[in-house]
Amino acid sequence: MKIDRALVCRVEHSGAAIAVLQARAIAALAPDSGATATPFDGGALVAFGPGRYVNRAMGVGLGGTAAGEVVDAIDAFYAEHHMAPSLELSPWTDEAIIRLLGARGYRTERFRNVYVAALPVAARPITHHPIERLTVATAAARTAMLAGDAPVGSDARRISDEMCATAAMLPDPHDFVAVVDGEPVACGSLNVADGVGWVGGAATFPAYRGRGLQTALLDHRLRLAHQLGCELAAATALPDGQSASNLVACGFRLLYTQAVLTRPAR
Repeated sequence: MKIDRALVCRVEHSGAAIAVLQARAIAALAPDSGATATPFDGGALVAFGPGRYVNRAMGVGLGGTAAGEVVDAIDAFYAEHHMAPSLELSPWTDEAIIRLLGARGYRTERFRNVYVAALPVAARPITHHPIERLTVATAAARTAMLAGDAPVGSDARRISDEMCATAAMLPDPHDFVAVVDGEPVACGSLNVADGVGWVGGAATFPAYRGRGLQTALLDHRLRLAHQLGCELAAATALPDGQSASNLVACGFRLLYTQAVLTRPAR
């Protein structure tokens, strides 16, 4: 697989397209969230709403739009929605945009890795762990997995539960659970845009970690993504986490390290 600008643009822009659909689903489920998204420069300006997971521009800076126009659009969009302007930045972003972001006071907030795999991946032994499509009967368990330690009634739990609910509202959702002794104990999702299958939504109940359940879920979703016509699979993860190790073990390679830049409130 050749890593070049075209590949990076395809991955970045497909991820932004999925985020646009997610923002629209949140807006439909929770109108008071203020969730909205505007396609721009091949990517999108995305706001899920205060305290929610994605309030930053995605996939911008790669579409050929002039640097001033890109940064002005980011500034204006988040000012309109009363949020600090923020964006995901790949190493392939036009240098003029990077310089202008620095001049405008944007600062690095955090990093994460973007991984990609060409499909189909090399055949692996079929796991003995049953993988099932999410149903009404298993949805509550998946919701609890993804909430982690967030207490019921907290803002963190409310936002996590909201994201679980909106996942089912996306076009052609693919959500799965791994089953042990008849009980759902791990989960993962697949979303498709422009022939790229994005894997995410991974969580496992603590008592069942270390059993290869996430590897089984990844294998299942990669096979499905290929069946659905995807040429690529993509995912994000922290470089030193278990998710990154699972991705590499399943045939993913590091595409680039992504920075999140935010301009502090003035």
